[in-house]
Amino acid sequence: MAGAKISSERWVLDADLEGQKEEQKCKKRGWRSTLALTYSAIGVVYGDVGTSPLYVFSSTFTENTPSETDVLGAMSIIFWTITLIVVVKYMLIVLLADDNGEGGTFALYSLICRFAGMRPANNGVPDASDVTLSHYSRHSGDKNSKSLSRRISFKLKQYLSSRAGAQASLLCLVLLMTSMVLGDGVLTPAQSILGAIYGLQVKTSVSQGAIVGISCAIVVGLFMVQRFGTGRVGVVFAPIILIYFVCNVIIAVTNITRYKPSVFKALSPHYGYYYFRNNHHLGWVQCSGLFLAITGTEAAYADLGHFSRPAIRISFLAICYPVLILTYLGQTAWLTAFPDQVGSTFYASIPYGDGFYWFVFIFATAAACVASQAMISAAFSIIKQSISLGCFPQLTVQHVSDKVLGSVYIPEVNYVMMVLTVVVIAIFKTTVQLGNAYGVAVSSMMFGTTVLMYMVMLMIWETNFFLATAFLIGFGFIDMVFTTANLNKVPHGGWFALAIAGVVFGLSYLWWWGTNTKHKGIVATQVKMQDLLKTDRTYSSKKYDAMSPDDDDDAAEPLTGPSAFSAPPAVEDHDGVISPMVVDNFAAKGPGPAAAANGLAPVEQLLLASTGQPLLRIPAVGLMFADTLYGAPTLLPELVNRWGAVHKILIIITIRQVAVSTVTESERLLFRKLHYPGIYRCVARYGYSDRVRMDTKFVIKLLDKASRQ
Repeated sequence: MAGAKISSERWVLDADLEGQKEEQKCKKRGWRSTLALTYSAIGVVYGDVGTSPLYVFSSTFTENTPSETDVLGAMSIIFWTITLIVVVKYMLIVLLADDNGEGGTFALYSLICRFAGMRPANNGVPDASDVTLSHYSRHSGDKNSKSLSRRISFKLKQYLSSRAGAQASLLCLVLLMTSMVLGDGVLTPAQSILGAIYGLQVKTSVSQGAIVGISCAIVVGLFMVQRFGTGRVGVVFAPIILIYFVCNVIIAVTNITRYKPSVFKALSPHYGYYYFRNNHHLGWVQCSGLFLAITGTEAAYADLGHFSRPAIRISFLAICYPVLILTYLGQTAWLTAFPDQVGSTFYASIPYGDGFYWFVFIFATAAACVASQAMISAAFSIIKQSISLGCFPQLTVQHVSDKVLGSVYIPEVNYVMMVLTVVVIAIFKTTVQLGNAYGVAVSSMMFGTTVLMYMVMLMIWETNFFLATAFLIGFGFIDMVFTTANLNKVPHGGWFALAIAGVVFGLSYLWWWGTNTKHKGIVATQVKMQDLLKTDRTYSSKKYDAMSPDDDDDAAEPLTGPSAFSAPPAVEDHDGVISPMVVDNFAAKGPGPAAAANGLAPVEQLLLASTGQPLLRIPAVGLMFADTLYGAPTLLPELVNRWGAVHKILIIITIRQVAVSTVTESERLLFRKLHYPGIYRCVARYGYSDRVRMDTKFVIKLLDKASRQ
């Protein structure tokens, strides 16, 4: 069975979807579309990294009052971290590694799997109908090439495609990375909203308990509205972030002018050197707080499919990047004058009186909700992708927007995250304490992205080996500095994110293992159709009467052309079940022209292969689902061996995801008539944002498709 494949001659392949894929890409091209996507990306993509100034300095200097040299050194590290990691690594390099326009960890994994010639989340080679997709694969490596890059590419591809252990390790890395995102995904709403609501305590005498209660209430409200989707409120995300950015610029320019106009010297890397030289081990530990300046960066790559590469780059490089640097410079200038107030840097540094303060507070809180929304939506998307790969239990996935591709809502995940977020706020209470738990998982994921990108560079891009290795060593070193610094947080709260990540990873791996074991068991025990069924065709001496309903079962011709029920398409009962009379009309085709000319009526019987016993044809439509595209479905041997019967029309269906966002209804089904009367095999194709519906309309479409075979 392992060698069974689908030949291109027997199936209509997925090449017909390439025009649609290109059409979807064209919608993102042109300066108007790019500008519109750039505007939207500001709110959806950069809410998390944009709200980091709420808590970065307060989470960094938790054990001491910083000196001016410390503050300038911290600013230097923040600047070069954002520049090297966000701008160089992600904006200029990682965004190039898209999988048919999609980004994120699973996109990298899918890209590597296809170029290595292996099936994602499963051992074995892809089906022929997948391989024929354009951009599915291309020449990658040559063992006889004089180019070192091509030889390395070939060896790496050969190693991955032939080693089950390497494939399992790659999958484990991907599952671990995505699990860590979900771990920190619980902390993002807590950190952002708690950091914003803390502004109440700066200007009023409200207690810490009230701050916690208000934050929990906002979190509960935020999660409760998830079922309505982001389509209706998404249009206000960008204005909120933009107004919040404008406020930050005003605050920064004012503080720089008032307190330290020379603060721009902190952009020199030598201040970062002084920071580590003066603080030694403490400086390294405090990197875990400075790392919070780039949390949310992975969202820019993960949301690539929702926007476009130019839109994400323009929105960050032209707006977010300069605003963030200026905001941190303004806070640095203020801290040189008031280092003892580092715990409330963002709100304490707001000038121009109470009116402007409360205006900033409102939009900072709204921006925190936007940042939380982006992470919650990302969690839903990750779980959906895991389910598609067979690496997560089948949960209810609801599509909540017809305009935003991939906008989904998963009730079970939503409520679990809500409870965990409330628990996190109740346990840690302040952003300083919460900062001890935040960042551990994200820093580890960034290192995983560096490793996967190294594989993409060597195997797919065929980058010069030394350049690719320099990428791994350079960015891997930076990632590991932050990761090891964040590991110091584990005893103080970092364990919480790791515990969540561990549970999700264990569940994902266990489900994948069970699904894979089940699939292997099905393949190993699967019965071949020719070992189960056979046909016997004879011709009756009775004259054929095309109008006689008694000859419905004598139809010899395959189901081709328009069916008898095409207009109207079907007769339905009140329960939406197609009546047996529809099946009879559907099968009433008449004999072939040669047999009819001789006055003979053909009789094609379906027999049990083991005994030769004729099978009773049930006057109904049968739908059987199969995990594989060959062999008999699991239920069919039970039906024919025990009951000696099979449906007059039996359609074997396999559900398959394809690499486009959506598949039109006219392109949904691939059909093939088997060598047995009334039995068909169908592949139902769905894109990553499609809703899988098996309703009456779907059944009618199946019958109409079969009638044209």
